[in-house]
Amino acid sequence: MAPGTDLGVKTEEFDWAVYHAIAWNRAATLPALIDYMGGDAAAVESSVRRLTSYLLIEQRGDDLRTLSIEESLLTCQIRHGSGTPLEIENGVIKIPDYARKGENR
Repeated sequence: MAPGTDLGVKTEEFDWAVYHAIAWNRAATLPALIDYMGGDAAAVESSVRRLTSYLLIEQRGDDLRTLSIEESLLTCQIRHGSGTPLEIENGVIKIPDYARKGENR
């Protein structure tokens, strides 16, 4: 089912299937996801990178999980906004030490 195979699966369709495998708890780790998606490690890893960059999933080591809408929006604001300096660490929203001290970065 990997994209670019003779089955003609589009990258977007493969990403959608990978996302749902994670969202529906079919696979919560990268090795399990690779196995669940048919064993093409390169295709699955590329899809995970894309989904992470789109702020749809989070990867910590081999562990994978979908982001809630709120997490996705907040992460997008933190990444691309120039307002309040915030960080998300292990699902906890924090004000970095440098911001508490009044320093600029």
